[in-house]
Amino acid sequence: MKFLRFFLIIFISLISSVKADFNKKLFYQLGEGGKLIFIRHAYAPGSGDPDNFNLNDCSTQRNLSDDGRIQAEYIGELFRNKKIKIEKVLSSEWCRCKETAKIAFKNFSTNSFLNSFYSYKFRKIRANKLML
Repeated sequence: MKFLRFFLIIFISLISSVKADFNKKLFYQLGEGGKLIFIRHAYAPGSGDPDNFNLNDCSTQRNLSDDGRIQAEYIGELFRNKKIKIEKVLSSEWCRCKETAKIAFKNFSTNSFLNSFYSYKFRKIRANKLML
């Protein structure tokens, strides 16, 4: 049992240092620029959207919670604190995505090619785009 605890402590110690080195290298590489970073929206409880949702009406969609807004602030702070320059921020047209982008990065633009096709309502759009 003592050996198992010792092994577990050593294992945890090794993983923590590997993670710290990985994070340091990752932030260094992001700071160099020229990278595409893909971030999913901040915390929005639930999954999917109601059947009657309207892409142009945020009240009909699943939106960020207060915790999600705080998370979006942390995302922006992380990029600023690590001095990771952001050239352009693109968001899907979903309100939770736009709100995440606005809180974290302030300036953003939307593009429909980033929209989710999770909903049956948008599968037809996806199918039509794939045929083009």
